[in-house]
Amino acid sequence: MSNPQIIYDPGTGPVTLAFAYPPRKVAWCNSVATRRDNVASSGVRESILERVDNFLEIEMESALAGSDVTAWDWFMRYALTGGQFAYYPDSSQPGFTNYWLEQTTWNAAYKAPGMYSFKLKFRQVVI
Repeated sequence: MSNPQIIYDPGTGPVTLAFAYPPRKVAWCNSVATRRDNVASSGVRESILERVDNFLEIEMESALAGSDVTAWDWFMRYALTGGQFAYYPDSSQPGFTNYWLEQTTWNAAYKAPGMYSFKLKFRQVVI
């Protein structure tokens, strides 16, 4: 399996963010239902489903100093504004999912000399 990639358009044309290393601890699925539950005194339950949101959480354990972390910084500057992007789990395959960045902060924390790490949470775009 190839490394993932992200393609986004900050208004100057498509930009590809190629991962230097694959993400770690990627969950198979992360779904959150927004619903209202009410249980009557008789014990009958009524549920009203508003929506089910799907998320992708990844941990980038290693982002290299220099061009790698700089590319991530440019992407995050775009994503933090609410921009939509395409996430390809395998850059050698055509399949992708559109996401928005769920979080409103980004911290590329020091890991080791020349290496940084961070966690990201993406919300799947529903059209």
